[in-house]
Amino acid sequence: MKYIRFAIAVICVFTIFCGFANAAEEMEEQIQHAEITVGRGDSLVLDQGYSINVIDVNSENGDLFIEVYVDEKKVEQGIVKENKPFRYLKTIEDEDDEETDYLIFNVGLQGTEDKDGETYSEIIIKQYIDPEIAPDDYLMLDNSVSLNVGKETELKEDYTIKATDLDDETVTITLRKNGNIIKETEDIGEGDVFAYTRKNGDRLMTIFMGEIDTIFETTDSDHVILKKVIQKTDEGIGEGLEIKIEVPEKIPANEKAIISYTLDGYADRVEIYVDGNLIDQRKEVDEDTYDAVTDRLSTGQYNIEIKAITSKGIMVTESALLIVGDAAKKENPENDAADIIERAENVTSGASEAVDKINETATELKKTPAPGAFFAIFILLGAWMCCWRR
Repeated sequence: MKYIRFAIAVICVFTIFCGFANAAEEMEEQIQHAEITVGRGDSLVLDQGYSINVIDVNSENGDLFIEVYVDEKKVEQGIVKENKPFRYLKTIEDEDDEETDYLIFNVGLQGTEDKDGETYSEIIIKQYIDPEIAPDDYLMLDNSVSLNVGKETELKEDYTIKATDLDDETVTITLRKNGNIIKETEDIGEGDVFAYTRKNGDRLMTIFMGEIDTIFETTDSDHVILKKVIQKTDEGIGEGLEIKIEVPEKIPANEKAIISYTLDGYADRVEIYVDGNLIDQRKEVDEDTYDAVTDRLSTGQYNIEIKAITSKGIMVTESALLIVGDAAKKENPENDAADIIERAENVTSGASEAVDKINETATELKKTPAPGAFFAIFILLGAWMCCWRR
């Protein structure tokens, strides 16, 4: 009987210890969050000098054999399976000879796709900061950001972010640069991660990332709090997918217009709008130049907008003005003034709300595995002595 009690004690302590380990993992500072499709032989260059090489892909189930390098030196290798992610832990010894495991990578398998007879794996990569390596230059690192639902919030380097469509504890998050939508995710809730990641050649870089911590309503407004927010400069990663639009300088009234646009990369879908009305769309669009034809247009000015959407939800927009007929629409000074006032109001974010204290309570809870281990040993010794006396 005493051995049964001891076994129960061991199981309980193991459960508690696992809880400590999971809590420690949650405290790690995540710096990359990317969903990407890879094949055999692909290489991914990440942050802090790390890279991942895909050595092989199982053609039947998409399992991957990968190697992890830091500064071109191999430090780990392993298998990525469905429901069994690959985790790279780095053991660091402090001044007191205490060892702590730091999670550096978590690579999970999400699905597969076949292309030209080859199997490709859809994976999600989460990279966490290595405390022994100087971090890359971040505009923001492990910050919190308060979003007032319906209003634009300014970030760094001409980026803005906005939360809209609060519905049943989910929202839509939209990221813009210079006013153009570059990433939009719908129906995300507390605990979900919103991330904008770009790839240029082998280089993979998360430009912006934040986890939805809280969605709450007040009497006057609704708020979304993002935690673990990072932002990096996008210099050096390229411009991403670009669209160039060509419209006629001016066309006669009651004539159709030909809108030409050029993509410098692949998009899953392209949509063409005239004054907000969809007139044409294409799917699986390769790098090339394409034409779209409008209906017959009456005299006036028309806003032409083209949206290109990738499989990862990244959206690129570009717009141009089309003038039809001799009597173009007159600009309205009153409307211009109203637009200026509205922009000024949008720039004023809900950050003045008393929400900045939310993340402060977690900062002192770093690295619990070592205390957890001592606690587990103490309980096991107590259980063993109790059973021995019986």
